[in-house]
Amino acid sequence: MEKAHFDQAKLWLEGAKYVANLSSEDKNKYSVGVAMAVHAIVKANDALTLKFMNITARRHDDARRLFEDLIKKNFVKAEYAGYRDIIQDSISNKAKAEYRGAFFSKNDFEQMQRKAEKFIKMAGEIIK
Repeated sequence: MEKAHFDQAKLWLEGAKYVANLSSEDKNKYSVGVAMAVHAIVKANDALTLKFMNITARRHDDARRLFEDLIKKNFVKAEYAGYRDIIQDSISNKAKAEYRGAFFSKNDFEQMQRKAEKFIKMAGEIIK
């Protein structure tokens, strides 16, 4: 079951890249790309929490706490503890992108893309 969440995480990220790289001049594409990259991170986290704790976040705000629980229970190595900041940053940006209509630049998107790639890589190594 966690494989489905992990596969969806990768698809969300691929979708984010596609949207952000559209030839359209519409600057909103970066906000949409950021929101999609956030979903990628959350889905990768869901894959981890489902594998080890048989639960997924009911709200995006629960994702960080659940990731911290994975660290505390030694399901995820302590060296990845800092990845909780990726989750927190992504959730904060999701709210800005989806609900507050904040502007995100190409650079903002690229930063979120790198964070999503990093988080997904880590999750993939753990759930293999």
